[in-house]
Amino acid sequence: MRLYIHIPFCDSKCGYCAFNSLTNMLTFKQQYLNALKIDLQHSINGIDALDSIFFGGGTPNTLTPNDYEEIFTILSPYIDENTEITMEFNPNRDISTLSGFKNLGINRFSIGVQSFREDKLKLLERNHNPKIAYDFIQNAVKCDVYVSIDLIYDTKLDTKDNLILELQKASELGIGHISCYALSIDEDSRFYKKNKNPIIEQTLCYTLKNTLDKLGFYQYEVSNYAKNHKSKHNLSYWQSKEYIGIGLSAVSRIKNNRIYKQNDFTSYINNPTKCSIESLSNNDLRLERIFLGLRSEVGVEINDANQEKLEILIKEGKCIKKDNRIYSTNYFISDELALWLT
Repeated sequence: MRLYIHIPFCDSKCGYCAFNSLTNMLTFKQQYLNALKIDLQHSINGIDALDSIFFGGGTPNTLTPNDYEEIFTILSPYIDENTEITMEFNPNRDISTLSGFKNLGINRFSIGVQSFREDKLKLLERNHNPKIAYDFIQNAVKCDVYVSIDLIYDTKLDTKDNLILELQKASELGIGHISCYALSIDEDSRFYKKNKNPIIEQTLCYTLKNTLDKLGFYQYEVSNYAKNHKSKHNLSYWQSKEYIGIGLSAVSRIKNNRIYKQNDFTSYINNPTKCSIESLSNNDLRLERIFLGLRSEVGVEINDANQEKLEILIKEGKCIKKDNRIYSTNYFISDELALWLT
C-alpha cells in the first residue's frame, strides 16, 4: 500500500500555489499532529505493509524531526528496507535538520527549488534565493539519500538559453531526479485572484526535455526526469494502484471508492477520521487508467482504449504498441491523446 501524509504549514504562500497550505498556523502544530496520529492509526489499520510513504504539503520541514517521532513509531511496523519514504522540503528552512530527517528513516528528499534565478524566484513569490538553494541541495546530497528537486518553467522570464543554464546548474549539484512543472494558474491561487498571468506564450517543454536528455535525465512521466532513481510513490499513482491519504484535505482511493478528508483545519482537528466518499464506476477507473498511463512510461492496456481510434494513433506514430500495452511517444500531448482514446 501507498501512504500520503499532508502537512499544511507554510512560512508563506506563493502566488501560484493552489494547495491546502496555511501560514501563521504553526502554534497549532501539536493539535494537528495529535489529529494526524488518530487519522493514521485509523487509516492504516488492517494493511500489511507500506511500499511508499510521501510527506507533502504545505512545507513538511516547517516541523522538526522531533515532531515526527511519534508518527514514525506508528509507521514502524509497516516499514521495511524497501519502503521509499519521501519528504518535501523548502530550502529556506534550517539545513542542520536534514541529518535528523534522514535518521527518522526518510530516504528521499524532494526539494522545492523552483528556480536558481533571483528574478524568477521573486516573480514566483518564493522566499529563498539561489545561494540558499545551492547550500541546501549540497547538504542534502551529502546525507547520502536520493535527492530530487522541483523546477518551474514557462514563466515570462524564461528563454531557451536561461532555461538550459538553470538545468545545467541543477545537474552539477549531483541530484538524481528532477520534476519540472510548466507554470499554471489555478483558480484557488493568488495569481488567479489578482488576474496575474506570468506565463510565456510559447512553451519551452521540448527545450527542457532535450536538455535533460543530454544531461542524462530520462523522462519517465510528463513532468519527471530520472538520472539514478524514479519516484516509486508517484509511479504507483500512474499505475492506478490504491493509496491512502491522511491529513487535512488528503485523498485516498481504495477499490472503487475515492475518499476525501475534510478541507477545514478546525473541522479536521476536531474529527480527523470524518470523510466523504465518492463511488467510482468501472468506466471512471478505466478513464483514469488511460489518462495516468499515457502521461508516463506505465502505458495503458490495449483493451482499455477505443480500438478504432487507437489504430489511427499508432499509424500516425503518436502511440506505439508493445506486449499488449500502448505507450505515448510524446508525453506532452498525452492529455489530448487520452481524450481521443476515450
